[in-house]
Amino acid sequence: MVGMAKTKAPKGYSVRPSTRDDLKAIVGIYNWAVNQTFATIDSEPLDAEEAQAWWEAHGKRSLLLVSVDETGVIGWARLLPWKQRGYDVVECLVYVDPVHQGIGIGGALLSELIKEARGLGYLTIVASIATDNRAGLALYTKYGFGEVGTIKNAAHKFDRWMDITLVQRSLD
Repeated sequence: MVGMAKTKAPKGYSVRPSTRDDLKAIVGIYNWAVNQTFATIDSEPLDAEEAQAWWEAHGKRSLLLVSVDETGVIGWARLLPWKQRGYDVVECLVYVDPVHQGIGIGGALLSELIKEARGLGYLTIVASIATDNRAGLALYTKYGFGEVGTIKNAAHKFDRWMDITLVQRSLD
């Protein structure tokens, strides 16, 4: 990590690098989003085996942060190389436990990812957001991301087709 210590987030929460012990909580938050929201286009939750493979991939090519309070993990964020090798572009993901949404946890995680991406030498950071995820689009807009385009009918979920909005921010 690029000189990262625990970062103070709003209302007593902190952001720190994840550990293997965080995996169950991370997957729980993600699977809730899969089953209940348009925050992800994925329509099938991760099982234990898939979660383990996801963790192994994270360790090799990305940075994974968690937001914690006295109850444990309440959000997570991931930074990973975007699609092709050779690009100076990194992709980010942010997920927050539904009980803790709307109080700044997503912003604390995204802010830390932006700092980390800069420190790692990336020039551009991107995110693919389900167009129906208005809160997600608002979060990224607040942190300086601009809309690049829309991929129509990118995924089928909850008995309908969903679009994806691609946003980006320059890191120079």
